[in-house]
Amino acid sequence: MTYEISAVRQDPDYASFATTPVGGTLGAAITGLDLTQSVSATAAEELRQALTHFHVLFFHGLDITPAQHAEIAKIFGTIQMGGTIPRHDEVPEVKVQEYTNQAKVGGDVNMHADDTFKEIPSKCSLLYGVDMPPAGGDTIWVNTEAAYAALSKPMQQMLDQLTAVHDLAARFGLNSWGNPDHKMRVTIEEHYPPVEHPVIRVHPESGRKSIFVNEMVTTRINGIPEDESQLLLHYLFNHLKKPLFQVRLHWPKSGTLVIWDNRSTQHLILPDFQPQYRKNHRVAIEDDRRPVGPAEALKSVA
Repeated sequence: MTYEISAVRQDPDYASFATTPVGGTLGAAITGLDLTQSVSATAAEELRQALTHFHVLFFHGLDITPAQHAEIAKIFGTIQMGGTIPRHDEVPEVKVQEYTNQAKVGGDVNMHADDTFKEIPSKCSLLYGVDMPPAGGDTIWVNTEAAYAALSKPMQQMLDQLTAVHDLAARFGLNSWGNPDHKMRVTIEEHYPPVEHPVIRVHPESGRKSIFVNEMVTTRINGIPEDESQLLLHYLFNHLKKPLFQVRLHWPKSGTLVIWDNRSTQHLILPDFQPQYRKNHRVAIEDDRRPVGPAEALKSVA
């Protein structure tokens, strides 16, 4: 499967808004649609189609309230509640992420897809810049479908058959010196025990394959020796970081909303802005199905 860059591919036309590709393999700026007003059923469906096609959507120059943020999010599904990030006092559907010199960026500095340590990871996320630093703190997104398409056929065929363990406690069950903390690990595993996902997942709407391991919480590949597992994971993590598959956003001071498809992208924050202040509002959307690998996807359409 090839994956064409924006310069040569044919992108869809939408009746409700215009799209301008931002990166060669993913990302588009959306104009001509007022998200502060009620969005028509046609526009909502086209936004969902655009997200699947472009993977990341950028809206600049917005001034939205937390309540409006939540309403926009509902276009894409049911809002995900729970988790450890603080929530807005008046609109609890909205998470409030504040970074100061005391509040470190933490795990977001590792390339990852959201919530892969759960049986059903989140479907997509909507991040709004409320008060962003003047320099630093860029976010990078990676097209994991394009990264898969760039692999050799023998590598694809091998990976298509494999599953991997995603273990939150292995990454965060550590003390301040970086050594395993048994008590902390047990506490994390009570809420989020290790789960298995396919190494390659199939997007439920586009049918495209993508790499679904990440350096934040994927700890090993099943069915092969540990040294082979670590070697293969290390290769895939580095492959996903290639600039060819990336789009990068330097956030304006305020007013930018980004929506990304968690099923076909990974992302990270560059922690080069602290001790400057940064504040985001974030909404995550629930998925209704667990990740499916190529073999299982074929069975479902047979």
